[in-house]
Amino acid sequence: MKKTYLLDTNIVSEFVKERPDNQVLAFYSARKNLCAIASVTWQELTRGLKRMPEGRRKSIIQSFIKNLEENVEIIPYDKFSARICGEMQSDAEKKGKPLPFYDSQIAATAISNGMILVTHNTADFEVMKEMAFLNMEDWFYNAN
Repeated sequence: MKKTYLLDTNIVSEFVKERPDNQVLAFYSARKNLCAIASVTWQELTRGLKRMPEGRRKSIIQSFIKNLEENVEIIPYDKFSARICGEMQSDAEKKGKPLPFYDSQIAATAISNGMILVTHNTADFEVMKEMAFLNMEDWFYNAN
């Protein structure tokens, strides 16, 4: 089944919070078979885990990441994504609005795969939405 939603790191992180947002969990539960993460998000999660001090919280995150790897498709950052990303970064720099490095890769992955980026940090992606065919949703507020 083709995946529709590309979950940003801040959405995935919600799943392991002590008090996760119930609306985000409900949206995910209703669409989980349509969700994936970008390889860049995978990188951010594994980097974050590696930087954590040993302890109970790290064990919880480690189990979560293992479960995520086994149950959620990880969409690669490929040649087409890289081209889209490079073009967006160049165009944004010409306009004096440099793009965040990882966020632009995540956005390019969504665009190149025709997916909707689900993020709570919509402001971080606004420039990319204006310059490219980036569709976004913020499940903290609504589905559109």
